[in-house]
Amino acid sequence: MVEEAAPGIFRIELPLPQNPLKALNSYLVRGEKRHLLVDTGFNRKECKDVLYGALEELGVRPDALDLFITHLHADHCGLAADLTTSPEAVIYASQGDSKAINRMTDGDFWLGYLRGMAQHGCDDELLHELESSHPAIRFGPSGKIGFSITGEGAVLRYGENELHVLSVPGHTPDHLALYEPRRKILFSGDLILGDITPNIPRWREMKDALGTYLQSLDKADRLDIALTLPGHRSLVRDTKKRIEELRAHHARRLAEVRRILEERALTACQVAAEMTWSMRGIRWKEFPAPQKWFAVNEALAHLDYLAARSEALREEDGGLVRFRRQKSA
Repeated sequence: MVEEAAPGIFRIELPLPQNPLKALNSYLVRGEKRHLLVDTGFNRKECKDVLYGALEELGVRPDALDLFITHLHADHCGLAADLTTSPEAVIYASQGDSKAINRMTDGDFWLGYLRGMAQHGCDDELLHELESSHPAIRFGPSGKIGFSITGEGAVLRYGENELHVLSVPGHTPDHLALYEPRRKILFSGDLILGDITPNIPRWREMKDALGTYLQSLDKADRLDIALTLPGHRSLVRDTKKRIEELRAHHARRLAEVRRILEERALTACQVAAEMTWSMRGIRWKEFPAPQKWFAVNEALAHLDYLAARSEALREEDGGLVRFRRQKSA
């Protein structure tokens, strides 16, 4: 589906089959000689066919595209290596997430990353299943990418648009967004989503991913935004209201984690199994492996947040990391 979200800016909805996200919003910003595509979809035929069909409908040649990758997740960068059909093409990404994307093309990276979750209570069966089912492993870029590194303060010019690059980490360690101040448009990636809440996972590079994410929301809240173009689902027309809803969501999650930790020390996997998730109607044991992975990582981010504020104590014993509620004196 192609929709003109604003004059000269088109939303291309790319399918994400068998994925709870359902689709990715890729955005085409018209320029003069070259155009900018914000995020690409998975490296799979379903995404590629729809994207190339949309470009043909818009009269845009693939060799006239530059790319802007908001962050490292495969649904946002998977086709980046395949879309660079011209030596003139520029692929913008952040320093940290670009390095991570290129590391992820190495299968050994993922094996080590997955097995590192054993200390948080993920059993061998789950980790083995993830080795073949995790979308980042199955649908990431086909090869290493020569990125053009960008970051806070840079301005990209396409047509009449002056797109200011913003650093908004949290969802990933070096997530970027774009802001057009004259038109008051924010390309938010997965910083702000309208119909669902962004997954905030634990990252080795970040001691407090959730705290960092909430600071990035504060940064967006200080902007004058008339329209937010998110990475998934509906466009956001009342960004301040949505930011308040996202803050309230994480406040409820933190209250739930505090309650779960009241009686005993638990691993992140045990905490995740007791948390409330939107996949109602099925038990934790029936969650697909990728959804268990995202849930455990989100539980970890909330546990790290509490530990950073001395509300939880991190304990390590017998190769397992557990968290215990730490109450103020």
